[in-house]
Amino acid sequence: MEQVYHPWNLWEDHKNGFYDNISGKNRVDLENKVFELFENSRICEDYMFRVINEWRYSCEHNLSNKSMNRIAYIGQAACCIYGGVPSTVTMDCWSSLDKEVRENANKIAEKVLLCWESMYAEE
Repeated sequence: MEQVYHPWNLWEDHKNGFYDNISGKNRVDLENKVFELFENSRICEDYMFRVINEWRYSCEHNLSNKSMNRIAYIGQAACCIYGGVPSTVTMDCWSSLDKEVRENANKIAEKVLLCWESMYAEE
């Protein structure tokens, strides 16, 4: 797979606050959204699949780059769609999640990534 590049103004993640900086009470509310998403396997899977189904340009740009942590991107993007959570908030919360929750979220993201790769290969 060759890496695909799209200009930032097409990225759905950018349009939805993935790269925003948040502080104060808003940040605490967003941190709660991270825990909410990852601690519920069904919701987590639903939103991870929404990433690959709704964010075409962002996924092509990021998931075609095999040198980045694509599993982490899917999880961070799912949090962004779920609750408007910027990637930095998700990254900061990640280590506070129970190990089992992190492992489960990673397994779901791996499944979603494989699905995206097979869909992308068919195009």
